[in-house]
Amino acid sequence: QETGFDGRTQRYHYSPTGQLIRSEDESLVTLWHYDASDRLAYRTVNDEEAERWQYNARGWLTETSHLSDGHRVAVQYEYDKQGRMNCERQTVQHPGTGELLWQHETKHDYPEGLATRTTPDNLPPVEWLTYGSGYIAGLKLGDVPLVDFTRDRLHREIQRTAGAYEQNTLYSATGQLLSHTFSDPVLNREYGYNDNGQPVHIRGVHQEEDYRYDGAGRLISARHNDLLRRHATDPAGNRITDREQYPALPAIWRDNRISEDVAYFYHHDAHGRLTEKDERQIRDGGGYVHHYHYDNQHRLVHYRREQQGITLLESRYLYDPPGRRIGKRVWKSRRTYGE
Repeated sequence: QETGFDGRTQRYHYSPTGQLIRSEDESLVTLWHYDASDRLAYRTVNDEEAERWQYNARGWLTETSHLSDGHRVAVQYEYDKQGRMNCERQTVQHPGTGELLWQHETKHDYPEGLATRTTPDNLPPVEWLTYGSGYIAGLKLGDVPLVDFTRDRLHREIQRTAGAYEQNTLYSATGQLLSHTFSDPVLNREYGYNDNGQPVHIRGVHQEEDYRYDGAGRLISARHNDLLRRHATDPAGNRITDREQYPALPAIWRDNRISEDVAYFYHHDAHGRLTEKDERQIRDGGGYVHHYHYDNQHRLVHYRREQQGITLLESRYLYDPPGRRIGKRVWKSRRTYGE
């Protein structure tokens, strides 16, 4: 069992052989199921299907799938004779008919035993050029060089070129970054540190940044040109309100979650996820209210922005079983454009 500073409690249950079979996260109850070979076969959350896993005769994972916003989303894997993954295929099926809506395939090659070449759908291969034990020397798309890297004897990057773009990097004797110089001098940067190795300033043509720390090494202020921001912390290092700069804000945060700042009011659920964000200052026509909804893996699946109860913008998101976002659908009202 684990209880966080915000009061959120998570519990775990194991089989006699040490396998995780049940986990509880506030209102979410997850059951883990295994096959006869003790491989994870499927998982349910609150009695609803979450993910499935399939394997070949060698025990290699060949497919994992789940439901995302009603869509069956799957990832299939293929391997070479050495057991290296050489193909990954993502598919999305229609919620009602099972029709294939989208598919993307990525192939992997292992020249000299290293995973340095990837070929996405309808694109030339992307190849990382390496030397020695795998240090990156360049990147090309098909036969077209994109980026070249020059390294010193410690294999640190000292020059990067991409067409007419050039970046040079200089280090101190102790390995700290001292400067970046570019083909366009307006981008040049110099970096300074204190005796503890913490960055204290960054200098550029149109940029001046300064940083200050307390005796424990915590950042207490940051200045960007003429803008100064102070950072106050409690003895445990948690960020707290600067009472001098913002006397109207709370001195402490209930459940260790920030409930408001100078721009917004924040609302969270029992899992600590942001569920609503309200503008503090009212604009013409009323302030915006932002709503956030999540799946049982705490991934954002639905966002809505409202003004005076009217939805201005709405978006939904799809994820594959490993948690990578693969789809987004956005709806906007005419009021979003001021019509």
